[in-house]
Amino acid sequence: MTHGDHNDRWNIVHYKALSIPQAAALSSFAYAPGSILVKQYLNPLTRDFGLRFANLLKPDFQGGTLTALAVAPSAVKLLFQRSSVNLVWQLFRKMNEPTAFPGGEENLGLADRVAEAGLTAEEQEAMEALLGDGAVAFSASDEDDDGPLGRARIKLGRAGLKLYAQLQRQLTGTAGNSYFELEPDEAEWKEAHRLAKKYGAGAVVLGHTHAARWKHAEGLLFANTGTWIWLMQLPPFDAGDDVWAEFLAELKANPRLAPERQNLARLIHRFNAVTLDEAPGGGATVALLRWDGASSDLRTLAQAHVPAAS
Repeated sequence: MTHGDHNDRWNIVHYKALSIPQAAALSSFAYAPGSILVKQYLNPLTRDFGLRFANLLKPDFQGGTLTALAVAPSAVKLLFQRSSVNLVWQLFRKMNEPTAFPGGEENLGLADRVAEAGLTAEEQEAMEALLGDGAVAFSASDEDDDGPLGRARIKLGRAGLKLYAQLQRQLTGTAGNSYFELEPDEAEWKEAHRLAKKYGAGAVVLGHTHAARWKHAEGLLFANTGTWIWLMQLPPFDAGDDVWAEFLAELKANPRLAPERQNLARLIHRFNAVTLDEAPGGGATVALLRWDGASSDLRTLAQAHVPAAS
């Protein structure tokens, strides 16, 4: 059993630094880049600007930032202006320019995600103009332009939520009301095998990605505890721009996700957990449980017996 951040370069915690004497640990331990970025940027988006949805996208800092750009670009601009970070350079660095960031600035990984959004030159120019140097102007024209800026916001919103949707799967449209797909992808299953072999384990339990997973095959049980926070339902990714524009407009009008104002951006109350109990005949009984908030009952999604190690 481990947290599951060890393959996430943005959020990996170097636990060895925590096992040395306290005085030395204080001088040598460094927070994961993702933790710093969440503290410096995502948390203030929620605290200072009320963008509660940003909390739901952790630990994906880049996705949270792109989604916030799609919903409230002026808020993101103001937040980055408080720091020494060059927001436009972080978002739109040109491929024919040096990859090093100005003044030794750290690459926050935003440009790669923006590139996936596929902005046209006109759309990028409009977003650069909004986010460039100058005073922040909170105006309807900044946020609701249905021209190049509006199209850029829709593309950034989709790109920002893409990883969230991939991790949660089936979290779109009416499928959000059904069971999530629990089958791990190839990389997750391969990593479970690696850990099982390294530690001689019959079961591997992870978290971190907030996505429930379960597979019992080839003499191995793999489980991910899923999320203990609310989940946000999304439009289908093949929905038209009009649907996505309406979704982003709802997030802008209801950034705190007040229940009575939810329509497309509905919150799903679905909490998962993995339990491990000693089995009477040896080994352990492992179960993936879910509580949807509708009753006090825990629902068993999957259960398996893991024999004791020989």
